[in-house]
Amino acid sequence: MRVGPGAVDEVAVFASASELFSQKNIGCSIDESFERFREVIDNAKDIGIPVRGYVSCVLGCPYSGKVEPKQVAVVALKLANLGCHEISLGDTIGVGTPIATRQMINAVKVVLDSKQLAVHYHDTYGQALANIFVSLEEDIRTIDASVAGLGGCPYARGSSGNVATEDVVYMLNGLGLGCGIHLEALASAGQYITNELGGENNSKCGRAIVARRDY
Repeated sequence: MRVGPGAVDEVAVFASASELFSQKNIGCSIDESFERFREVIDNAKDIGIPVRGYVSCVLGCPYSGKVEPKQVAVVALKLANLGCHEISLGDTIGVGTPIATRQMINAVKVVLDSKQLAVHYHDTYGQALANIFVSLEEDIRTIDASVAGLGGCPYARGSSGNVATEDVVYMLNGLGLGCGIHLEALASAGQYITNELGGENNSKCGRAIVARRDY
């Protein structure tokens, strides 16, 4: 693999706010994971490649249950201190609700500015859009999403993929918040890829747009 300026646009590292999930997902403790990240981040910085940090299990862990907001803040700050230019807060198993989401974000905002933060919500319990709305109210403007809601995690059994990009864009349009994405084209792309994969389109908005075309 070619490594150097121009080879990649960005590098990502994934830490967990849950000790047990860290062990299951990447086979080491949270502290050990940061020792691994350090070399990657330092090398990336040396050749001018930005690094994005992710925090998993910010609203719950499949193995240990509730995750304290202060623990999320600790991990997020460590990633920032290592040199990550942006920290994405991930509800890996999609158990978060708006109140818990606001509490978690407020804890992180004690140590990091909202402009450094992104959110990454899985939609297992149908709460992703509500949690995104709360995040917008907390001045976070970067949202991770997945076309047609594709994705998931082998170490989080039963969890769905990331929130569908089509559904997020529809909500943002309704709020008058531009994101530069053509919704009709996006819905077509989501339907295409799910057809190719032989799976289900998990975007309610995407399915509605495609169904409307059949009339």
